[in-house]
Amino acid sequence: QWQLDWESLIAGAKSEATVVVYGDAEGTHPDIIGAFNSEYPVVKVVTVNGKGSQLAPRILAERRAGNYLADVFVDGSTIPYRTLGEEAFEPIPAALILPEVTDKSKWFGGKHYYPDPKNQYIFMFEGSVETGYLRINTKNVKKDEFKSYWDVLNSKWKGKILLYDPGESSLQNVAFLYYDSRVGREFLARLMGEMDVAISRERRQATDWLAQGVYPLCFFCRDIEVASKQGLPVDNAQVQESASTIAPGGNAAIHLMSKAPHPNAAKVFLNWYLSRRGQMAWQKVMNTKVGEPSDSMRIDIPKDEVPPEVRRVKGVDYQVTGYVDTKIPLDLVKEFLAKLGK
Repeated sequence: QWQLDWESLIAGAKSEATVVVYGDAEGTHPDIIGAFNSEYPVVKVVTVNGKGSQLAPRILAERRAGNYLADVFVDGSTIPYRTLGEEAFEPIPAALILPEVTDKSKWFGGKHYYPDPKNQYIFMFEGSVETGYLRINTKNVKKDEFKSYWDVLNSKWKGKILLYDPGESSLQNVAFLYYDSRVGREFLARLMGEMDVAISRERRQATDWLAQGVYPLCFFCRDIEVASKQGLPVDNAQVQESASTIAPGGNAAIHLMSKAPHPNAAKVFLNWYLSRRGQMAWQKVMNTKVGEPSDSMRIDIPKDEVPPEVRRVKGVDYQVTGYVDTKIPLDLVKEFLAKLGK
């Protein structure tokens, strides 16, 4: 039956001839789109690139104006759902047709991870081990100096901690810390209230300040792996709370849009993206082109290019995080920033 369904879907996709994919430049990288088109050349892929925090409001505005333009949304597990609501998405399980996708034994944990409350709108395909949110300058800090996030609260680090934009772009990371029972509200309250933290809302500036030792510690600084390969003295702190956590990155999930203009092509693209070939293309791009260490949730594809620090280890009982309510932790951060005048 799946073959009949798939042939019908392919016929519909050929008739539509186009699929419109919204997502950041990583999840819709030209190499990924090229791999799809090598198998389905009759379907033109139109990509609309940007951060989730930019694209989700754009889609919302489009839909309110009666313009349903997006077929697929590749992004993180929180911002699209939180911004658009479940009415903007189609349930994914019914759209999965290829046996290599529906066979849950091919996926980590023997299941498909849908972290949304209804367990059907957000398909989480990235399963990287969390490298943590704390970055260090290796000239000023020993890599094994921090066993836990709580070690940051030592008075010796007061005035030496930088936070990269604890607002829209990193609110999901703040939320993960907030809801992690090993860290939680008390930690964030003490970090913001006691440690005289500095704030940078410029991605490049924050990483430069860390590399230069202006601030030897940074929460949520980006591009650490790339900077390290360039010879800069930066690294991730290896805290115990991260070693057993799987958390989605900025493009770790795929969403199927409701009222899609090209519904058949959208489902073809969805199935391919989650297939062996699709996930191999995504995983290779992330690790070799983008420079963001990433491990696919598929367990039946090679992992040679996945760096050891994010690669899952057999036998470890990982805590998988997904969609989280970001309002409460973000309000907490805003409250402390207001008190600090930042």
